Amino acid sequence: MKKYTLFTIIIALLFTSSCQKDDICPEATQTTPKLVIEFFDIENPELSKSVSNLNVIAEGQTDYYFETTEDLSTITIPLNTAQDFTNYTFVRNYDVDEDSPLVTNEDQIQFSYAVNLEYVNRACSYKAEFLNFNAVLIIETDEVNWIKAIEVLQPNEILDEEDTHLYIYH
Repeated sequence: MKKYTLFTIIIALLFTSSCQKDDICPEATQTTPKLVIEFFDIENPELSKSVSNLNVIAEGQTDYYFETTEDLSTITIPLNTAQDFTNYTFVRNYDVDEDSPLVTNEDQIQFSYAVNLEYVNRACSYKAEFLNFNAVLIIETDEVNWIKAIEVLQPNEILDEEDTHLYIYH
């Protein structure tokens, strides 16, 4: 009987010693930040100005970023961590019905940066930081851009989502 008791204790110890803590990345852990964009009035650059029915789509994608079309004055969008650039189309008056007098207008901005991968821990793996961030507005030949100017804020590094990284004037 002692043999079975000793054998049971040894097996139980083996099973409990092989258990590991679940590898779940805590929500409070800083991960790859998104690009934070604020919109301002071109006539009065100090004044925040919402964009009517704004939506955004990345180049080569088929799904728009926002599920609803709202008037937004601040947005966050992800950057591609597998490349050193991301191209987005910003659509004003997205999904306007046929009877609306508003006209949909699309403008493109090209974002370039250097991706720096930083190890966080086993559960969260790596997070990306975007260094030397730059943005270029693609000017349309018929001069109907709804975005009139952009400004990359300095330092031009995207390390978190606490600060705004880009101002768009319209």
